[in-house]
Parts: sequence; C-alpha cells; structure tokens
Amino acid sequence: MKIGDYVNASELKRLLSSLVVFLAAASIFGLFGFIVVPGLRNANKPPASAPVEPAALDSGWLDPTEFPPQKSYKTAALDPKIVLDPSPDLLAKGKELFVKNCQSCHGKEGRGDGPAASGLSPRPRDFSKPDGWKRGYAIPSLFKTVTEGIKGSSMPAFDYLGARDRIALVHHVQTLAPFAKAEEDKEAVEAFAKGIGKAGEKVPNRIPLSLASTKLAAEFRSPAPLELPAESDAGPGARILRRVLGDPRRAAVTLRQALGWRDGPQALARALVAGAPGNGFTVAVARLAPEEWQQLHGELMSKVAP
Repeated sequence: MKIGDYVNASELKRLLSSLVVFLAAASIFGLFGFIVVPGLRNANKPPASAPVEPAALDSGWLDPTEFPPQKSYKTAALDPKIVLDPSPDLLAKGKELFVKNCQSCHGKEGRGDGPAASGLSPRPRDFSKPDGWKRGYAIPSLFKTVTEGIKGSSMPAFDYLGARDRIALVHHVQTLAPFAKAEEDKEAVEAFAKGIGKAGEKVPNRIPLSLASTKLAAEFRSPAPLELPAESDAGPGARILRRVLGDPRRAAVTLRQALGWRDGPQALARALVAGAPGNGFTVAVARLAPEEWQQLHGELMSKVAP
C-alpha cells in the first residue's frame, strides 16, 4: 500500500504544509521560552549590589593576624607639644584610627550607636554627652583609657598602638564631645606630656600568625615515648609506672608540657589526675596513695630528662 491510496496529491501537499507551519511555530515558541522568558523573569529583580572591595587596612582584610613581617625598631621621642596643640595631620590620623578601631562600637559620630553596640553590655560610651565618663574627658584621662581599656566593660586596651597614635585618637575623641568642657589642667597636661615624651618607644618584632605557626611546628620536636620499665625491675616506682602508663608517647608529651610536675608528688598528681586517661596515663592514677605518688614521682624523675 502507498500513501497515494489514501490521499490524493493536493491533500498530501496540504498536510505537509500544515506540518511545516506547525514545526515552525513550535520552534518559535521554543526559542521564545529559552531566550525571552528568562529575561522577563529577571527584569523585576533588584539590581545586584556592587562587589565589596577589600578594606584598605595595614594588617590585611578580614585577617588582622596576616600582616607583613616587621623587625623591631625604636621610635623617636614624642614631641610634648602635640599633646597640647594637635596638628591637622594628627587629627586626621586620629580619625583614621577611630574608623578602623572604634567606629564599629562607638559609631561614626561617637554616639555609642555603632553596628556592634547592641550586643555589648554596658553599651559603648556616647561621647556627645557629658555624663558617665568613668575617668573624665581630660587628655591624660582619655589617654589612660585608650591605653589600658576599662575593666568590666567592652572597652579593650589599645596599648599596642604607639603613643603618638593613642594621642591622635584622644584628640579625635575630644572633637566628638561638643559639650562645654572644663579647661584642661595645664600643669597636669604638661607633666603628662613630659612623661610620655622622655624617650622613644620600642616596637617589638611582628610576624603573621601563619608564619608563627609554621615556625612553631618546625621547632617542635615530639619527645621520645616514655620508657616502660622492664618486667624484671621490681622496684616500687617501676611497678606503679607499669600500672598507670597507658600511652607512652602521649604521656611523654604530657610531662613535657606540664613542667610543674617536677616540683613534687602533689604537683605530679595535679598534672596527671585531671587529664587521665587522655593524657597517656590510666585512670588508676586517681587511686594512688600518697606514698605511691612519692614513688612514682621518683621513678619519672629518673626517666625523664630535664
């Protein structure tokens, strides 16, 4: 049988034309769904936020432990004049340090409304109000607060900053306190200025945490496992050590780290009982009598090198 037995030529031509039209329409709808619809779906989406640029901090973005290695150096003596008469450069430095170190708690304008303030108790100081300053807002008092922090609060010590930077912070904080303040005690300020300006400061060596960890790992040498006394050794200390020694390698590490155990049997007991059995000694150490601790201490002193 042939298709011509069922339809004539004109009918076949009409059917083929309809099939072509159908396929063309299906292709158009498919392209519309693939190309146009996703664009319409995303048309009302809010614009993507601009990519966050890394903060330009000296110590590295998001990881303050990863700063470049720095050798120790000594700063020049601080000029006492800057305590009484801050220059524009010093004020600019103070504002820069405030943004980096203080703004997250105290807020941009120093009103105690920074993004981290709600989670702190007590809340950070509002510099715009004259009440509640624990040490006062005189220059020597503010310098002491910046240097030492305030116990019982979330105010940390910034003693790692140089004296000049701390003075810069003090001057900027004073600009955030617009209320009328009592005149500075000039004699007290001059005495304070002379005290911090006597000599330069020594800035210690600094290395990033990753480098410090690498060096510590390279320098660490695991001690040899603690030697278990031979069965032929019938001494009282040897018998006790065989009974309480669970993991010779871990026990050796414990004794290296707990250096105070050498001070006597009581110090040894404090070092071993609390951590057993994870420290390499079995829980049997908790049942040792005082004279047994004395014997165990003597045995370990003879086996562990200083």
